[in-house]
Amino acid sequence: MNKSNLEKLSKKHQVLIAAIIFFIVCSSLQWWRMESLTSSMDQGILFQILWNGLRGHPFESTLSSQLSTNVVHGGEFPSLGYHRLGQHFTPILAIWIPLIGLLGKWGLPFLQVLLITCAGLVLYELAKCRVERKLAAKITVSFYCANAVIGPCLGNFTDLSQLPICIFLVLLGIEKKKKWLTFIPSICIPLIREDAGIVLLGVGLWILITNSKAWKLAISLAVYGIIWTLLTTNLLMPLFSDDNSKRFMVENFGQYIKGKDQASSIEVITLAVQQPLVILRELIDPPGRTLRYLIGQGLPLMFIPFISLDSWLLMGLPLLGLLLAQGNPLAINWRYAYLVVPGLFAGSIYWWGKNQILYKSRVLRKIWTGCIILSLLFTLTSNPNRTLSWMIPQSIQPWVFRSPIKQWNHGQIAKKAIKIIPSQASVSASNSLVPHLAAREVLIRFPYHIQYQDIEKIVNQVEWIAVDIDEHQRYANVFRNEWEDLQQIIEILDKISVNYSPYFVDDGIAVLRLNGEKNPQINQKYQSLMTKIKQLELRKN
Repeated sequence: MNKSNLEKLSKKHQVLIAAIIFFIVCSSLQWWRMESLTSSMDQGILFQILWNGLRGHPFESTLSSQLSTNVVHGGEFPSLGYHRLGQHFTPILAIWIPLIGLLGKWGLPFLQVLLITCAGLVLYELAKCRVERKLAAKITVSFYCANAVIGPCLGNFTDLSQLPICIFLVLLGIEKKKKWLTFIPSICIPLIREDAGIVLLGVGLWILITNSKAWKLAISLAVYGIIWTLLTTNLLMPLFSDDNSKRFMVENFGQYIKGKDQASSIEVITLAVQQPLVILRELIDPPGRTLRYLIGQGLPLMFIPFISLDSWLLMGLPLLGLLLAQGNPLAINWRYAYLVVPGLFAGSIYWWGKNQILYKSRVLRKIWTGCIILSLLFTLTSNPNRTLSWMIPQSIQPWVFRSPIKQWNHGQIAKKAIKIIPSQASVSASNSLVPHLAAREVLIRFPYHIQYQDIEKIVNQVEWIAVDIDEHQRYANVFRNEWEDLQQIIEILDKISVNYSPYFVDDGIAVLRLNGEKNPQINQKYQSLMTKIKQLELRKN
């Protein structure tokens, strides 16, 4: 075997080793998230809609109903039969229903890590089309060490985790001139989520500007992306609910619609372009957070994407959408980062393809390695989605840290408590317990609701309540929302004490049953827990 072949094999091994390490570490941390009760409601929602698919009712979710405009604004109760497609149009998720049947609650965490790991391998194949293997391997390692890649991967499952691999496959198909490899993922991209078509629009514009000979492909992708997005948000989603126009458009882009209580995506775009000063303000506000976000995205690539026309064309539109939205979606560890990541990395490949000679500089390579290490360090210290709370404190002042042993023991006690609840029973559960109870027809989040509407619109009380009081107590002094939830939990538990009896109490976890018999010993433990929590509330006030 000659030197050239050995070098090729070496770089391929380097990429495979990076991919294997990424997969093992992220899978292990996702397993820990579940065992330590770090996963939360968003994961429960997506699990429930797919679990219902096994029963012939895909995309139905009482958890998702709890976030609907009818509940949030209309004061209704969460309902059976509610379709999440009115909130987010994600039909491609249906292909993973068999996986949920096979792996249960572990299916989604495993799938997310697998999708991102495979995206990195496809990125390597794409990079090899334009740059030498050494440089392609470096770009791929940068991908696996990027905060914007690791952070969301260590969070709740997100439908956007399907986006990077699809974008990279489209670009790989274009490079290799394989129509089927371009066509199949292109069809899939807008089906990932209602706003993913914007990313495909960006790909079309990039092709049109950088390779005008492929104008037919460019226009096809661009038209399909934007038409599907507008069709979905204005015609298809309203068939299921008014949530997109009455809630999400108002919450995300309310600054453009001048006090209106609802707006379609077309109305938002029309009104926004008439307000250039508002757009300019949103592009830079808040400046500190925007700058940190851009630095976090560009750091593992030595900021090359910011001087690459290809990167700006590929990532520009989704990044613009994040910048123009209110509610600060610019968080490097949030799922929305996956809207930007594909264009960021693909664009850097095309830049290096034109400037490959620069990689021969040893100084430049060392600087790049330093950037990758810094990105990895910043990722670790940011404790993405609380996944690393077993080694990094949640707060320094006041000090909030729980050893991994205590977290493990608490998680095992929670699993023991959950097993008490019958699999067919209706449940209201606190945030950290939701993913473990989502394989059921009726599950809502406590303390916000303990009642729901059945198919016939009859209001029922849930049969069981499962609440991790310890979680809210632990973070109450640090996070305002946890303190507010704790106060509401105390209030609700006091009100329902006549109808619900404690069935299990241990380590701050309580399970209550509707019209259950009172056990004197368990009731005494429950009263002691409530007294302790109320004393905390008095000290806080």
